[in-house]
Amino acid sequence: MTIRTALKLLLGLTLGLPMLQSLLYWVSGLLASMGDAAAATAFQRLHIAVGVAWLVCLIGLVISLAMKAIGDAGDESDERGANHD
Repeated sequence: MTIRTALKLLLGLTLGLPMLQSLLYWVSGLLASMGDAAAATAFQRLHIAVGVAWLVCLIGLVISLAMKAIGDAGDESDERGANHD
């Protein structure tokens, strides 16, 4: 997997997971108000799991962007060094 592909995937997950998290929160509240405590608890746990996955994706996105920035900076310094010779 290239860094560009990883960045696209992580960006999509970072933007999409909060929407899924809010949907799970809403469904959990709906089920709780309908009296289905077991299903509401299951959806609350899914909500927490999606929140953890979002944090992991966010951290991965920041690390991937840092790696790309370092790689781009290294390429520029290599090009400058070749031009000076």
